Amino acid sequence: MRRIGILGGSFDPIHFGHLLMAQSAVEALKLEEVFFVPTNSSPFKVKRCLPLASQRLTMVKEAIKGNSAFKLYDGELRRGKVSYTVDTLRELKVKFPKSKFYLLMGADNLRTFHRWKDPQGILSLASLVILNRPGFDNNYPKRWPYLKINMPAVDISSSDIRLRLKHKKSIWYLTPKAVIRYITRHRLYVY
Repeated sequence: MRRIGILGGSFDPIHFGHLLMAQSAVEALKLEEVFFVPTNSSPFKVKRCLPLASQRLTMVKEAIKGNSAFKLYDGELRRGKVSYTVDTLRELKVKFPKSKFYLLMGADNLRTFHRWKDPQGILSLASLVILNRPGFDNNYPKRWPYLKINMPAVDISSSDIRLRLKHKKSIWYLTPKAVIRYITRHRLYVY
């Protein structure tokens, strides 16, 4: 049975924290692959103008190049509406029926898991895996069954990267060079 990690998000932009989460899960859980799943539209994000789906998709492709365990899954972008994890997991279960799925998320997301569409459905399709995040209480009560993985403390967020760009500060060492080049070439996050 293939062991596949699922890491979803807006990846706006993708950064080293995302990549480290995925690599930590590969090593701790002996995963064959981690699917990076860019969301089309999150029901929880404040409505703001995201870069085009194709641009976020390209940034993810560029960021994961060179790691044979990292794959891109664009199912949520192809569906083109509000993205729900349970729908993506159902779709993946049909495509990969003999696989075991692990839903990877930072500890900050566990706080709102009860508000996600069909949390019990998610848990019936995938094991929940929580990775620690600096600045967040990483000892949540076990309301939901989950595995916990410790990873090196990296305090990087997409919103901080966008804020740095807004204030014309460098984002070197926060995201891969290929992503920086793409952001610069396409003048993303120019305010």
